[in-house]
Amino acid sequence: MVYKLAEGVRVREENFGLLFYNYRGPRLYFVPSKKLIDSDFFNGQQSASELIESICSRDGRPRALVRERIMQILEMLEIKGLIYGQSIC
Repeated sequence: MVYKLAEGVRVREENFGLLFYNYRGPRLYFVPSKKLIDSDFFNGQQSASELIESICSRDGRPRALVRERIMQILEMLEIKGLIYGQSIC
């Protein structure tokens, strides 16, 4: 899966992680992801699997823990309507 921002949503990187702004609200969402996910991940060019692999290679973190955290974040953002996933198959 690749992920893109929903219409009317912007994201930027902050010290704590990511800040999402939903113009439809307007609402702010703080995602304490630290440096796990860059804001450009949401342009739909990199899959979630590729993101997980790059984090594991870069930081030497256990794959299972990284995958669990990334999927939690993506699921929460999708439930809130801030992003949407697209199958790349």
